[in-house]
This record gives sequence, C-alpha cells and structure tokens, in this order.
Amino acid sequence: MQSLFDISFAPANFVLTLLLGIVMLYWLVVIFTGFDFDIDGPDAEANASGPDVGNVESPGAWQAILEFFYIGELPVMFLASIVVVSMWFINVNVTFLFGWSHSLLGFLIYIPSFIVSMLITKVVARPFIKLYALFNHKGEAPIDFIGKLGRVTSPLSKERLGQIEVRIDADFLLIYARAMDDEEIGHDETVIILEKSFDGKHYLVQRYNNQ
Repeated sequence: MQSLFDISFAPANFVLTLLLGIVMLYWLVVIFTGFDFDIDGPDAEANASGPDVGNVESPGAWQAILEFFYIGELPVMFLASIVVVSMWFINVNVTFLFGWSHSLLGFLIYIPSFIVSMLITKVVARPFIKLYALFNHKGEAPIDFIGKLGRVTSPLSKERLGQIEVRIDADFLLIYARAMDDEEIGHDETVIILEKSFDGKHYLVQRYNNQ
C-alpha cells in the first residue's frame, strides 16, 4: 500500500493522481447532492461553444472525432472520468514496472497512455449509449423538441448541418439541425422544429414567420 501511495504521488504520476482525485470528488458531489456540473457536448447550454458544423454527408474532422468518441451522446464528464482512470492505471503500472516514476520517461508516456485510454473509453462507454438515451442530462424524461421554436446559431440548409438554440424552461440548449426544404436559413433566424432525422442525430426544421 505504501508503495502504491509513493508511486501515485511521484512526480511522473502526481498530475494524474490529482485529476483522479478531482474526478472522484465530482462523482461524490453528484451522488450525494444530485448537483450536476456536466456539459453534454452538442446539447450543452448556449454559452458553451459547440463543435464545428459542415456538410451532412461529409462531416468535418472535428465533428467526426466528437461522434467517434460519443461526445454528445454521453456526458463529457462521464467520458473524461474513464479517460482519467485509464491513464492513471496505465501510468502508475508502467512507471512502477520500469522505475520511471521520478524520470522524464514517466512524463513521455502521457501521450501513448492518453491514446490507449481514449480507445479504452470508446469500448467501455459504448454499452451506456442506449441507457443514457432514455434520460436527459438531469435524469429526467427525454426532451421533446418537436414543435418548439429555435434560434439559428450557425447557418443551415437541406445539405448543410447547423445548430439552433432552443429554450427549455430556464435553460438554453444547442441541438443540430438542417432545413427540411431547399432553403438557406441564416444566423439569428427563427425556425420551428418539425421532426427528428432518421439517424436521430439532428432535427429537421423550417423557417418560422410570426407575422
């Protein structure tokens, strides 16, 4: 036990041990108070910057990365927690086995351990997607966006994926959307949400005129 403590707080592992402590503290606060600090990727509040948007058939590299690691489908803190735990486990064991806990080599394995941890996260997190889809980020019933009005925050069309801001009670949420008709809908225009896309990853909207 003493050896594990020494290795965990050795220079090469101290940062990861600190992050692990923060992650554990976060989940303790969530469990015992129900207060959730989490950001849910594309459906986060409006003051959080969303990912780049592009053509629906040929999504940008950033959007492809987000989708590959389930960001937007699972809470960011849930995914980050798996990454941190995986990195800590890998680094502590590798530095212990090779005696790198007080060496520069102990810091150099951060990059490969991060890559491996991201792949581990993809495998471990996958079974939780369907479970999380049954609830929103507060554990309540899923939000029904159909029929609600939204403000365009990034231009969209039938071929171009964009984002709209929708007010749900006191919250402002960002969701992906594209036009149902052959029309370009610009920034700050008001749209009405008509239906969800076939793959369930965005909504089909139409320009709304309240005149």
